[in-house]
Amino acid sequence: MNEISMEMNKELAIITHDIVEVANSIIIKTEHENTTAATLMAGWKQEKKRRVEIFAPSKKATKNAYDEVRKLESAAIDPIDEAIATVNSKCGTYVQMENARRSQLQAIEDAKVTELQRKEDERVAKLQAKAELAGKPIPEVAPRIIPQRTVAAVSAPAGTSYQEYWSAEVTSIIELCRAVVVGKADAACVMANMVYLNGLAKLEKVEGTLLPGVTAKKRIGTTQR
Repeated sequence: MNEISMEMNKELAIITHDIVEVANSIIIKTEHENTTAATLMAGWKQEKKRRVEIFAPSKKATKNAYDEVRKLESAAIDPIDEAIATVNSKCGTYVQMENARRSQLQAIEDAKVTELQRKEDERVAKLQAKAELAGKPIPEVAPRIIPQRTVAAVSAPAGTSYQEYWSAEVTSIIELCRAVVVGKADAACVMANMVYLNGLAKLEKVEGTLLPGVTAKKRIGTTQR
């Protein structure tokens, strides 16, 4: 423990009791008890302020030192990250487009094989039909299996691999909400904007229904003057 930490511990030892335990034990049923509790809380706020001031110089010095190191790190690392992101995006675009092209080629190859196999099966069937028509023994000839040609996907360079990343884009929040209403989407798909709703409740200052599905509530707190 350094000298600063020892000094802080010494300062903070002034209040040693567990204020959380005290707070949990407080019961307010009368105005006098409420005043006593508010006065106690005011003292805690003053103590909090004092403790914040104790840590402030060290936090500022630490933050300044961190900011300086972060600037140096940023200058050294950020250009590399940007370059990697740029090339990675270009590689991903190429692989996606090239694999799409090769997929089309695969479809063409599959169609060719299907047609060749059909002709081979037809050839054998005609051969057997001709023998049967001539009253000869039907030859036990199996159709030749046409080999499948596979168009390989783009290979990843040595020491690397390609990975798919999936994400969603909301194109219509209204349609998404309708889907939630009719049960086609889970309610977890929509997150309420609590910053906006809390601001609206503060503006309206009316307890009860604020919007469909939203209730405004009021609570009382104390502030130190």
